[in-house]
Amino acid sequence: MTDTDIPEPIRQLLAAISETLTFPDPGSNLADLTRYEDCVCERVHLIRLAIHDVLNGKASQGVQWEADYLRTKTAERPPRYRTSEEYIAHLSGLANGGEGQ
Repeated sequence: MTDTDIPEPIRQLLAAISETLTFPDPGSNLADLTRYEDCVCERVHLIRLAIHDVLNGKASQGVQWEADYLRTKTAERPPRYRTSEEYIAHLSGLANGGEGQ
């Protein structure tokens, strides 16, 4: 199968799934890891709903709508945790005698 064999709505849904599962790694403290896990669970739930609707003929608005919905929901709820880069910057600030960021 080549990429031209994939219908555009399905391509868009797959791209939306990939985008929904792409987010930064968390910092190493418990709060960041917990928020990261919450984000993963929430996004997996949204993806499972979209896939379920498409596979069971319940995507009444169409496959493109499901892709758009995933993107909208993901944009509405960005990750709410400190990323690994932010965590490292915080530790670096502490090591340099500051309070971190």
